Amino acid sequence: MHKRNSTRTRATLIGLLALMMILILITACSGNKENEVNEEETPKSDYSKSVALINAVSDDTAEAYKEIDQAFIASWKDRTGQSITIEQSTGSSNAQKDSIIGGRLKADITTLGVGIDIDELQAKGFVGEGWQQRYDYNSSPFSTAVAFVVRSGNPKAIAEWEDLLQPDAQIVTSNPTTDSDARWYYAAPWAYSLDKQIDDTDAAKAFVTDFHQHVTVLAANDKEAEAVFVDQGKGDVWVTTESNALRIANTSGKGIIEVVVPSVTLTVEPIVSAVDSNADAKGAREAANAYADYLFTEEAQTIAAKHFFRPRFASILEQFPGVYADVTLLTVDDNLTGWEDLQQALFADGGLFGQLPAK
Repeated sequence: MHKRNSTRTRATLIGLLALMMILILITACSGNKENEVNEEETPKSDYSKSVALINAVSDDTAEAYKEIDQAFIASWKDRTGQSITIEQSTGSSNAQKDSIIGGRLKADITTLGVGIDIDELQAKGFVGEGWQQRYDYNSSPFSTAVAFVVRSGNPKAIAEWEDLLQPDAQIVTSNPTTDSDARWYYAAPWAYSLDKQIDDTDAAKAFVTDFHQHVTVLAANDKEAEAVFVDQGKGDVWVTTESNALRIANTSGKGIIEVVVPSVTLTVEPIVSAVDSNADAKGAREAANAYADYLFTEEAQTIAAKHFFRPRFASILEQFPGVYADVTLLTVDDNLTGWEDLQQALFADGGLFGQLPAK
């Protein structure tokens, strides 16, 4: 009898211990889940205090962002009552990225030329993981396309990529090693060739090599390329972005140049992200994220379209009839295999660009 009671008691104790272990595990798991949620939550601002944001953008988007900055300041004030000032920093995508990493630029929000520059910010601890999924359209608020600028009357009859390879054609463009935004200008003929001859990388290498042979001026950036082509009158065609070309054609280059968008070309997609560590340090993460979200509103999309960027919303695009060429737009993600592979193929050490003759 005593033995049976002892056995029963032992079984009861074991059962109680097992139940306690289960409760401990459940509590621990619940605690971890709560921590994860808290880590994902954006810290709230004290709206009674003003906040100063630094917005780091690539050169080609600077004019659009000046107007967007002011519109966001007014919108945020209406929504929260909080006063915001925004200081804009402009430069090439690689220069902005390097300045943020080096601590010289305490940007809270940035729009860079390609996602791999923000990937590098993430690798250095400035941006959290999953940044590209935070905002719509893979965090690309608007787009443009690689286009051609030609002389008035288009004397070389340049319309398509092949026309750039006619024997006496002289191309002006920017150097992707000094201006990482210019990677688009060499990625575009690469994408065009691969779209025409699927998976034929040898043909793509040959096409880009031929394109490069016709480059007579490889400028440090788009501003220098503009000066060479528009002001100095050098070259037959300038390869740049549609937004840049349309802006100049409607201002300083009016009557001097024309914009040609080939029937198949590459979409240029600037990428936005809050710079988490900087924004957190000054208690401005909520405002920085709100700024990025604002870029996908109808108001901001309309401003971008006024500056010749292609808006993401069809309803906004319809308000600008005849501005943008109706062409086939390739993308790095859909028609190639993403910027990481493209970087390795063209611009990293051992890539095609480094094997081309210096200009």
